[in-house]
Amino acid sequence: METAELELRVRYAETDQMRVAHHASYFIWFEAARTEFIRARGRSYAEVEEAGWLLVVVEAHCRYRRPARYDDVLVIRTHLRSLGPSTLSFGYEIVRRADGERLAEGYTVHAAVDRAGRARRIPDEIAGFLGPVDAAAPADRREGRSGRAPGEREYT
Repeated sequence: METAELELRVRYAETDQMRVAHHASYFIWFEAARTEFIRARGRSYAEVEEAGWLLVVVEAHCRYRRPARYDDVLVIRTHLRSLGPSTLSFGYEIVRRADGERLAEGYTVHAAVDRAGRARRIPDEIAGFLGPVDAAAPADRREGRSGRAPGEREYT
């Protein structure tokens, strides 16, 4: 499985009065991590956009296991879960660096759209640099969902 790691420190602004990270902060961290995932493959997200493509979030999920707290150093591991004709999904795991405890995991599903907002097939060039899909990534079995968008294939 090809993963990228992003390390960050929980900032005070991301917490509540109890110094626990707000649940919305995790989705911001997911965004930063997938941007680094793309960068680790030799492109920047800005370059993808300059080529006329946007990868819009159409679904986001996070399972919170333990709280992240102010000043914790976190490691966010990102991998490509699935890649379909016009959608793809990234998976995330957040662990606390100090003790390796898994704090959360989640995924996002993205649709490829052009500048006009029309859904389009993911160009081979983009699919190629994203790398292979993690065939061992667990699917979200709750409510009978696969964690993939309708019509999306999982490659092995």
